[in-house]
Amino acid sequence: MAFAPPSTDLEKLIKDAFATNNLQCIYRAVDAGILQTSTIIDVAQAAEVDRTTLYRAFRLENGPSLNTMRRVLRALEFRLVVEPLKEMEAQSNPASARDKSVRAMSRQFTIAFNSGDSKPLFRVFSQALRAQENVSQFATRTIVSRESLYRAFTGPKTPKFRTVLSFLNALELRFSVQRLPRRARPGA
Repeated sequence: MAFAPPSTDLEKLIKDAFATNNLQCIYRAVDAGILQTSTIIDVAQAAEVDRTTLYRAFRLENGPSLNTMRRVLRALEFRLVVEPLKEMEAQSNPASARDKSVRAMSRQFTIAFNSGDSKPLFRVFSQALRAQENVSQFATRTIVSRESLYRAFTGPKTPKFRTVLSFLNALELRFSVQRLPRRARPGA
């Protein structure tokens, strides 16, 4: 796909929106990115999503599915990264077992999100869910019920982005974005 690359202003807008960890800010920034980058048709083709889906995905309350978000970000030349929600202890202090666990989990999620395949992603979600001592209590920290958590992350249907964001928040993780390396960019 040959459309104008994202500007540094767009990169800052999207990164800042993800840093807020606020769904509406993220949706508005990605929607603005779609409108700034090129035509809706070009972005829809690059993301391999229907144009109507693209129009609605970031403007309705429920928002896009995780796959739609991943595809659109890729079309905008970004990728999802998972990182700890809170700053970990200073590097001069030895990290706690919990900090190490959160960092390891963030790396597993990032690898799975960028694999391009849903199976590793569902596997990491499933492992994280099984690692919880009390899934009901964990579910109260998310926006969905315990039963919905199990259904959302067992496939084949892809969960909503908002469900995944809530799940990561409960694990003390958050999304961030990075520019794709030049060789991995669509149309490069």
